[in-house]
Amino acid sequence: MRYFLILLFFCSSHATAGSDRLTSIGWIEPVRILPEGMELQAKIDTGADNSSVGVLEWASYNNKGEEWIRFKVRDNRGNSKVFERPLERYTHIKRKKAKPLLRPVVNLWLCLGHQKYLTPVNLSDRQAFNYRMLIGRSFLKGRFLVDSGVSMTQSSDCITSL
Repeated sequence: MRYFLILLFFCSSHATAGSDRLTSIGWIEPVRILPEGMELQAKIDTGADNSSVGVLEWASYNNKGEEWIRFKVRDNRGNSKVFERPLERYTHIKRKKAKPLLRPVVNLWLCLGHQKYLTPVNLSDRQAFNYRMLIGRSFLKGRFLVDSGVSMTQSSDCITSL
């Protein structure tokens, strides 16, 4: 019996050791886009491969021989800001019973909790959704555990300068 209890203790402590380094977050969290400092409420979606941000409009332009994207984002209070980032790539979004969408992808510095992360984000029309930003698995992997029973557990208080 004593060996069983020792083995049980070892297995339970070993199983949680890898998850200790991950931050637990809820299904809705505040995320700040840096360095501009715009905060959005983001839906944490483990069913989505990638992250996306809702834009009101976007246009590509040439900046010293590189393709850049200028896009406008509206926060939860109705304030909007224009962002400019180099285009990383275009991605095809598959849709049921419709043609795939072609979306631009840019890298954004996102602040969640006290940490900032550079991550690819596709630009989409999210006006019909409650949340302007969606955080997908590629951002979450190796960083966060999602507790679907809670929300707004973190802050977005990173320093805005990069």
